[in-house]
Amino acid sequence: MTKKITGVFRAKTLTKDVLALWDGQTHIRHSTGFKDLDDYLRIIKPSFTVWTGTPNSGKSSLTYDIMVRMAKNEGWKWAVFSPEHSLAQNVKRLIEKFLQKPFDNIHKNRCTVDEVIMALDFIHEHFFFIDGVGESPSIDYILERAKYCVDEYKIDGLICDPYNEINPARANLREDEHISLLISKIKRFNRETNTVSFIVAHPSKQIRQADGQFRVSSLYDISGSSHWNNKADVGIIVTRDFEKEQTVVRIAKVREIDVQGNIGEVILKWNTRTRCFHGLNSPVFNAGDF
Repeated sequence: MTKKITGVFRAKTLTKDVLALWDGQTHIRHSTGFKDLDDYLRIIKPSFTVWTGTPNSGKSSLTYDIMVRMAKNEGWKWAVFSPEHSLAQNVKRLIEKFLQKPFDNIHKNRCTVDEVIMALDFIHEHFFFIDGVGESPSIDYILERAKYCVDEYKIDGLICDPYNEINPARANLREDEHISLLISKIKRFNRETNTVSFIVAHPSKQIRQADGQFRVSSLYDISGSSHWNNKADVGIIVTRDFEKEQTVVRIAKVREIDVQGNIGEVILKWNTRTRCFHGLNSPVFNAGDF
């Protein structure tokens, strides 16, 4: 009698899953909420996307724009680990994205208290915040709470912004080995829960171009390991041209070309009045449109 063992599968036992792929039941392509960006990037479950770019390029702000647009357009829910700001500051950033208005009192067109309360109602239903207590949490701590959010609130995605705020303790592992293991844990979480993850990771170097602008040349420039490029499903590099008031979003890696997107660049514009990014030819929308 043949000994049974776990972890070995045969093709016919996967028939249901394969036919679901063929029938389009899986790998559903979700819009980023930006028509300009959709030509090069679609959000697909499960997947792992790494975001990098020059400092102050707007990579964090753009991920927030996408999360809010997907929450508005498709009802997506997100777990947010973003300890560079307080929890209240993270909610404030989401309020600005939802209302497309400034929050702070230095702005003449700031949102009203009633608008803040309306936005809080929406954010309460679509965003769940993870934070450590007394110290930087490990990736296991973050994923355990993200799994709770999947089970309890049916979240669709997780953002960790930035990577270097995750506890770096790695026992006897080198940094590149630690990063490889961390990415594998996140991708396993995505597969097992059918979710997506956005990870913001800072570059280790930037190159000054002939026009004087700094640019991150590839995903291999992300600090710590080439695994950011090798293991990501999608890799995105964000660069801002302050003189032209334009932001270049470069899709630098797509594991499944045409399905998840294509290599290329999109130019978005940061609007100080709305505190959001917009396509160059896209009309500005507001919370009342949803």
